[in-house]
Amino acid sequence: MSAALLLALLVTGDISADVQSRLVQSDMLTGTFEQSKTVKGFKKPFKSTGTYEVKKGEGVKWNTLTPFASELTVSADSIRSTQGGAENFSLDAKTEPTVRVITQLLFSLLAGDLNALSTYFDAKGTVEGKAWSIELTPRPGPLAKVFQRISLKGDSAVRTVHMHELSGDATLISLTPAP
Repeated sequence: MSAALLLALLVTGDISADVQSRLVQSDMLTGTFEQSKTVKGFKKPFKSTGTYEVKKGEGVKWNTLTPFASELTVSADSIRSTQGGAENFSLDAKTEPTVRVITQLLFSLLAGDLNALSTYFDAKGTVEGKAWSIELTPRPGPLAKVFQRISLKGDSAVRTVHMHELSGDATLISLTPAP
């Protein structure tokens, strides 16, 4: 990519089409994850690993394997968490309107759907060769009360999601898509 095109993308902040053209389009994304959550006031981050499955139009299954087994199931209308077959919690969009925002955000981050993310964020980024990185800054609204910024990096798939919260907490998720 030429330096002039890269500069134009940086200046306009509109790299959505370029990144979308690099991402493998699929009705199902699966893989493994490593997550590290740094919480203000704690010296060591909380770490977890597991598998994920994103089905277009259906939802996300986030299976944590370590440090303990649990499953988070996210659909457009609900968020459910189970551990050992027992339900920990369940949120429904009918009673909790923010569930739709959370589920759309999760789907969009894992799939790299910058068009959907543009509803809630301003995006700036770079593309160099096959690699790309995007910095998302929340627009005024509910997410601006939680996040300072979210960074995405990838190539043919989203490889890292780094969420920086206003509280000072941060979550880094590294994704390894299945071949």
